[in-house]
Amino acid sequence: MAFFLSFTFIFSWILTLSGCKKTKEESLSLFACDTYITLTCAGKDAGKAVKEASDLLLKMEAKFSRQKEDSEIAKLNQSTEKEPVTLSEDTYYILQLAKKYAEETGGRFDPTIAPIMDLWGFGTDNMHVPESREIEETVKNVDYRKVHLLSNHRAYVEPGVAVDLGGVAKGFIGDILMQKLRNFNLKKILLDLGGNICAWTSSSELSVGVASPITPGSLCCTYSVPGNTVCTVITSGSYERYFVEDGVRYGHIMDTRTGYPASSDILSVTIIGQDGTRGDVYSTALFSLGPSDAKTMAERQKLDCILCIDNGTLWVSSSLKGKVNAQDGWTIEYFG
Repeated sequence: MAFFLSFTFIFSWILTLSGCKKTKEESLSLFACDTYITLTCAGKDAGKAVKEASDLLLKMEAKFSRQKEDSEIAKLNQSTEKEPVTLSEDTYYILQLAKKYAEETGGRFDPTIAPIMDLWGFGTDNMHVPESREIEETVKNVDYRKVHLLSNHRAYVEPGVAVDLGGVAKGFIGDILMQKLRNFNLKKILLDLGGNICAWTSSSELSVGVASPITPGSLCCTYSVPGNTVCTVITSGSYERYFVEDGVRYGHIMDTRTGYPASSDILSVTIIGQDGTRGDVYSTALFSLGPSDAKTMAERQKLDCILCIDNGTLWVSSSLKGKVNAQDGWTIEYFG
């Protein structure tokens, strides 16, 4: 039996600036939210901006990470109807969003996936394929409707239910950080949150590269946006976090209906837009669908997305025509 787990999102972005003078740039790298993160700012307030952004990120992680015993989500997961917990405004709000998107995606995204993740051992050194009967029993506890939000920021979960915000927290945190950083005197903001890219420049054109899910260190495409536009590029795929047992590869993105890792011809899903929270949710939701259903959901929700298919084709929303350039042998087919 062999196990593989990679946390480095290699070659996830490139940034091209044209026609601007060199300005002071500051970067800070850290491990948080279960991934490697790099915060980069350029401009007069770059140093202060990066420091305050990293402090805020760590504060939010301390609230949202269920792996931290004293986090608000960890306490929520120990709550009962008789003993609900009182949450901060941020945690209560992200739970509201998570429940809303779970309903909107028909449960394809579900913040109560934690029991299944634990059963398979993802996030530990003991990843393995559970017994089918264990999966059948555990998946019954995956149901966002069993998270109850009460008045005055109180909440509780039903027995056997546990919340994991891994499919929404980085998007939400990226949105909050961008809002904060836009208040500083900056000319460039680039946040690499391990697969979630948030970027903005004051004037120059921006080019963001999407990592190839087949060839490490290369790109499948690039996406171009004009200057002075907030851009989030959120990618989900199981090509970096997985394990192999008896010759079969199992990725970390789960099918919330079956309790097994999602498996289809889709290798990765990239959602492009200005709302990183929504992009985070839908990149996960679309990945768990087959290509045809993923396109249907993308069209229904009016998403700008790129579906990387295992035959080397990029299925790209027609709204992105002229903005996506295929790389390294990939070909584009537009839909919608």
